[in-house]
Amino acid sequence: MEQKDNIDKITKFLESLERMRQQLKDAEDTQKCLLSRMLDLKKDMNTDTEEYQELEQRSKALQEQIDKYRPVYLERLEMIKDIKKQHKK
Repeated sequence: MEQKDNIDKITKFLESLERMRQQLKDAEDTQKCLLSRMLDLKKDMNTDTEEYQELEQRSKALQEQIDKYRPVYLERLEMIKDIKKQHKK
């Protein structure tokens, strides 16, 4: 019974890690689109527009989320790598 509990915990951890990876990837892709549009507006000298200001705010908020969760993801990924190394020995 204890082994089944451990397997369930490990499975949930791995699923959570995969969801976090996908969310980070989606956030980074969205961030690229926002920055691309901002660059287009900047090239056209439209940085004083409401659209640019809105994109800038969204971009900053998204970057804050990425900066917050990327270290958590990388730390958890490192835990998995360490466990794999231990089992190879």
